[in-house]
Amino acid sequence: MPDIVAGLVGIGFLVLWLYCIYDVITTDEAIIRHLPKIVWLLIVIFLFELGSILWLALGRPQIWTRQVHDPQRYGSHRIRSAPSRPVDEESFDHLSPIVRHREELTRLHMLEAQLRRREEELRRRELGEGSGPVG
Repeated sequence: MPDIVAGLVGIGFLVLWLYCIYDVITTDEAIIRHLPKIVWLLIVIFLFELGSILWLALGRPQIWTRQVHDPQRYGSHRIRSAPSRPVDEESFDHLSPIVRHREELTRLHMLEAQLRRREEELRRRELGEGSGPVG
């Protein structure tokens, strides 16, 4: 009888371990807590039972509504209705702090790229107008 119980416990830990590996892989990095996604994956893989328990206790998002990159993942019936007021495209207040930070960085990079393109265009115009024949 103890061998059967030990076998069932072993199978239970194996299922838990596989579930945690799947959970780490499918969870968006923006909502993972404390450590980067790859570190959590390595912890779960190499520490087996302890890593699985650590992931569930410390790494897994506390509020597990849906993943950031795929809001349709859990079915349309779970998606909250759109806010009654229109969300300003310039405002990232409605996002989580991590996603807000990443969106602001992305927007900053886009604005810097636009500025570089405009500066290049102005340089080309100046060189084109200044190098022509004076007549």
